[in-house]
Amino acid sequence: MEQISHQAKPIPFIKRLLPILAVFLVVFVILFIMSGMKEEPAKIPEKPKGFLVETTTVSPTELTLTINSQGVLQPKRQIALLTEVSGKVQSLSPTFVAGGSFAAGDVLVQIDPADYRVAVARAEANLASAQATLDLEQARSDQARKDWNSFGKSGEPSALLLNIPQLDGAKASLKAAQADLQKARRDLEKTTIVAPFAGTVLSKSVDLGQFVGMSGQLGSIAGTEVGEVRLPLTNQDLNKLNLKDRDLSNQPLAVRFADDQDQTVTSGLIKRLEASKDARTLMNYAVAEITQPFAHDLLFNTFLKAEITGGTYANVFAIPSSWMMPNDQLPVYQADDTLAIKAVNVVHKTNEHFYVDQGLSTQDVIITTPIQAPTVGMKLRLQAAATEPAEATDTAVQTAGAEQ
Repeated sequence: MEQISHQAKPIPFIKRLLPILAVFLVVFVILFIMSGMKEEPAKIPEKPKGFLVETTTVSPTELTLTINSQGVLQPKRQIALLTEVSGKVQSLSPTFVAGGSFAAGDVLVQIDPADYRVAVARAEANLASAQATLDLEQARSDQARKDWNSFGKSGEPSALLLNIPQLDGAKASLKAAQADLQKARRDLEKTTIVAPFAGTVLSKSVDLGQFVGMSGQLGSIAGTEVGEVRLPLTNQDLNKLNLKDRDLSNQPLAVRFADDQDQTVTSGLIKRLEASKDARTLMNYAVAEITQPFAHDLLFNTFLKAEITGGTYANVFAIPSSWMMPNDQLPVYQADDTLAIKAVNVVHKTNEHFYVDQGLSTQDVIITTPIQAPTVGMKLRLQAAATEPAEATDTAVQTAGAEQ
């Protein structure tokens, strides 16, 4: 039997590679076609660099300093009305009641003067007796000298012979009697208590028929011609008003007073600065006087707000408080679009403004936008320069949204 060997022919390598190449070619063609169909995305311009700020310039103005303070109206004169003699209250003035008004010299209280009139009469009798005794001793002394001369004795007689000791004693008794009479009359006058000045009664402590002892308190009175208000001021306030170097007795400082409703009620003048500070608060106190406070319907213990008018500064810059930085510094926009920080001298400040007299000029461009952490040299950009890029960005975003 004849065997037939049959051997298979090998497949060429190139034929096996062709299918793979065909697949890659198809993929490449598809990717090429897809890339050609892809649309270009809208380009958004880059945001400009630098912190966006607003700026302004300021012009100098004139500033008249006003310092605000407050205080309570008190009488300039206030005394406790005391008796210098004892006795029963015989009569009281109708005005001697709390709130009553009186003029200087008005009789307020009358103490029963009967006992003191008796004392005056007794003192007058003692004076007359002392005068008689003196006249008698003087006559005896004169007679003794005449006798000495009539007897033709030489030399000077002794003081005892001339009754000199008795005469001196009589003279001393006369002086004592005169003093007693003067005191008795003064005590009698003191039974009538008169007002030492025009004013009002703050309180009354006695009534009709009551017995009062020596130095007994009858009441409390206050003068109404002038009232005082103690105004607390800081050391800085004193320097601004130049009170330490000012002669307030000849150059008083004007003050405008208002009530708790901020309605102007009257004006006054600061007449003096107290010599010591308050021990607890270490505040200085200036004392302002108001003439005839009752004529302005102001009662004692009325709370008043005070506005003190100080000196005038010719060229100062009024800077809003929101623009200022700590330690009296201002942010300034430089020509190279960077931040600079200027230290300025503040002469006065309120809740709304800082008033600067040094360290700032009309050419300085002040940054009005608050910056959280400002540093010298940080990059800035102005609000006007940022407008166009902002509009371009908005247009680009709208275009991209429409194409999608």
